[in-house]
Amino acid sequence: MFKFRGFFLIFIFLLSACTPDTVVPKEKIQKEKIDENIVVTADGKIAFKIINTIKVPQEKVESIKDELLNAYDEIQNSIHTAYVPSETIDVFLNEGNQVSWGLKSKIILYGIKENQYPLVHELTHSLLGYGNNFDSSRGYLTQEGFATYMEDKYGKSKSNAHKLMKYFIDSNKLIPISKLIDLNQDDAYFRPALTNQEEYTLQWMSYIHSASLITYLIDTYGLEMFEQIYNEDDLAKKIEEIYGGNISEIENDWVVFIKNSQTGLTYEDKIKMGSFFTATSVIDQIDPKFFTKE
Repeated sequence: MFKFRGFFLIFIFLLSACTPDTVVPKEKIQKEKIDENIVVTADGKIAFKIINTIKVPQEKVESIKDELLNAYDEIQNSIHTAYVPSETIDVFLNEGNQVSWGLKSKIILYGIKENQYPLVHELTHSLLGYGNNFDSSRGYLTQEGFATYMEDKYGKSKSNAHKLMKYFIDSNKLIPISKLIDLNQDDAYFRPALTNQEEYTLQWMSYIHSASLITYLIDTYGLEMFEQIYNEDDLAKKIEEIYGGNISEIENDWVVFIKNSQTGLTYEDKIKMGSFFTATSVIDQIDPKFFTKE
């Protein structure tokens, strides 16, 4: 009788443990899975939702959460704009090594498995704004230049912009800044069709030019002055107003700085860049008009 009673009590315990009142609802499990991929900034202004499309381990997701929060703080403490970012930003972790991009409420990252994703660069776009609602109406130079500057300081992907500019100058492949800020020409540099390697290389060179110039301006004159030209209309006029020299004079000063301060790229530098040899293999095939001053 004692043995039967003990078995009966165990049976009742197991039965009660499996009743609907104690079973974890499916909705709760799903919510917990969603919540573990969401992180909110310390000031409560923005929630980042990580869309783990390539199923990296949760440890990597946690690392990216930390990177987002750290990058958010650094960007918030850099320059200030009138742009109000989205309260929620989806961050997609994608397979492959395509070009990453960031918009108002979405960031698409590639190069995750290689640990070469430009999170800081794209988040800079999403937090500070780009054109008029992420269009090309205000050009690309300050926006891409500053995003690359921030990535160089706080991110994983280093541009080596100044050293590469020394290489371009020595190779007689300097793109006139006047063309990079001309709204009638800048798409050909920053947003080419990308149908061949020459176009990929020209786009890469345009980003490096913008990154090097913006880095030079910030290091020489400070963030407060740069803040006044970021994402502004009529950039040539704005630069002259803020820096006291026209775009040609600013460009000349920058080129002199590069020539006097930078050493040539070493073989190790080129290897670390990964795509250096592919990109530069066609540099002489790019139409000379892109490097000609008007």
